[in-house]
Amino acid sequence: METTAGREAGQASDRSSERGSILFVARNNVGLTKQAVASARQQDIPCDILVIDNTSTDGTKQWLVGQPISSVAMATQASLSACWNIGLSYLLGKLGRPHALVCNTDIELRPDAYRLLLAHGGPFVTCVSVDTRERMGAGDREAMESLGERPHPDFSCFLIRPEVVERVGWFNEDYWPAFVEDCEYHVRMHRAGVPAVCIDVPFLHHGSATIKNASQAERNVIARGAQANRERFKRAYGCLPGTPEYQELFR
Repeated sequence: METTAGREAGQASDRSSERGSILFVARNNVGLTKQAVASARQQDIPCDILVIDNTSTDGTKQWLVGQPISSVAMATQASLSACWNIGLSYLLGKLGRPHALVCNTDIELRPDAYRLLLAHGGPFVTCVSVDTRERMGAGDREAMESLGERPHPDFSCFLIRPEVVERVGWFNEDYWPAFVEDCEYHVRMHRAGVPAVCIDVPFLHHGSATIKNASQAERNVIARGAQANRERFKRAYGCLPGTPEYQELFR
């Protein structure tokens, strides 16, 4: 694992609750990664940014080296869960940050997204995905009477605090390369008594961009992994995500 420290993302001594830490995991799709990072840099509170490059082959690693952010280059492809764990252990553990915002690289954030998630105060709070920039809206969402809240977290953009990891543990790295690790963690949060909610702060989601832009060979790997992950989940919890039986796990 190779690390490049950037000008903006050091600040190890800054433990202010008002300063954000944003984590991305990149796997190719450098064009979308650029847009995602740009939106992170436009947040209306100061934010440090860490990008973990999960063995991209499209120039992502080379682009990251020239950016004023921190990056980690994986030597071999790891599961998404493992990359999340590496990034969060650094931000929440080594640097002692009181929270971190974990985002896909196929998303774009509103400038006030981090601040509004932070203002909610919950241990695990997420934005809600929309599919057009128009639906992202504009202006200060705090002017609304309520940002809404529902127990259906969106793991494409979630704010997590250290107490969640302390009570639930890390993400399950056996779910390789990706998919279903979010459902598994949601169940574990529920069983540990950790509330996980989604609030009405929209983010633009270029849905499934990793798969859509992948080669056919990589699509096959992802599909096989996703199916194996669903089977792993069923063995552990007796059902598949998205089914009525799955919903019963949260009652």
